[in-house]
Amino acid sequence: MITDFLITLFSSVQPRRHRVIFGLLRRRLTVSTEYWGLRYQLLPFVGLFPQLEKTTFDEQIAKLIKNGLLIEQQPNSGQLLLTDKGVVAQQEYHKHHYQLQYMPLTTQPLANVRQFREAFWLANQIISETAYHNKRYYPLQIDVKTKMLVKKWYRQTDKSHLIDNWLMALTQFLKQLDQQTANQFVATWVGHQVPGRNADQLGLPATWTATDFYLWEFDLFIFWSQTLLQSNSNSELKKLWQLTQQQQNLSPSVQLTCQQVHQGLSIATISQQRRLKIGTVREHLLTAAVWLPKTDFPYDLFLTSETLRYLQEHLTGNIDDWQFADIRTSDNPDEFFVFRLYEIYLTKQGA
Repeated sequence: MITDFLITLFSSVQPRRHRVIFGLLRRRLTVSTEYWGLRYQLLPFVGLFPQLEKTTFDEQIAKLIKNGLLIEQQPNSGQLLLTDKGVVAQQEYHKHHYQLQYMPLTTQPLANVRQFREAFWLANQIISETAYHNKRYYPLQIDVKTKMLVKKWYRQTDKSHLIDNWLMALTQFLKQLDQQTANQFVATWVGHQVPGRNADQLGLPATWTATDFYLWEFDLFIFWSQTLLQSNSNSELKKLWQLTQQQQNLSPSVQLTCQQVHQGLSIATISQQRRLKIGTVREHLLTAAVWLPKTDFPYDLFLTSETLRYLQEHLTGNIDDWQFADIRTSDNPDEFFVFRLYEIYLTKQGA
């Protein structure tokens, strides 16, 4: 159950839609969900709980409300705020549970980290058994796609130096952790006559739950994945990691739209050439603006100096309270596109 963890995703000053938070955790994304994920600073959590059921999530939100930790800003608005009691509960959570260190800062799709984790588990088991010349063992139960990926990787490895190469890569990473964390992390792995310890056997804090263990372990794999991303290593581990980096925050279609805009094509031309609805092209651009660094998106093509002046005059105060109706002048859908793009632009500036 993730009820306790959910309290960390809400604020006492910023009303947050629980349906947006569910969409982020489950990776059920719309442009609106992505935008509010940006505003809530929760984009790094996209796909954190891919198996989370809506009924379970709703039950846990209802429990937080019933216990007086969350309150709806207005009836039936779906926007929730931490109460004073909720703030205390959040502070108590931080004292007694695992604090994410690497996930809040990552820009990596968590699906890639998850596949790297599972691919590593299986590859490490294979190499451990190989080191002992053991061909009779039960491989870890990994999904078929990842299993085939590991098989492909293993066929291409240099078997004469694989064990030493693997050991060196593991050692290089583990040296970046404190000794206790490194020992606990390694103890979870499966190898030759080593079943891998569970959370109760690691000497982790007594107040930690199964969710804490999951977050702790996943956070370490995020750190490891980030280390490999920045490494110039040609190790077999790096090659395995590269095979798991299949998902991107921007789909190929969104990337193509961005490329065409940079080449000077208009939204209408892109729509016509690729037989996409104009609204779809606009959504591509808003998604790209949400995920890309501010310097990588051509805001100036859509937010002209005249447009910026008009928006600055008519939109003031907290961005989260802005209403499109306050600046709407016609039924042209371009107006909402510009309105949302302006909000993203200011958010990227720290507003």
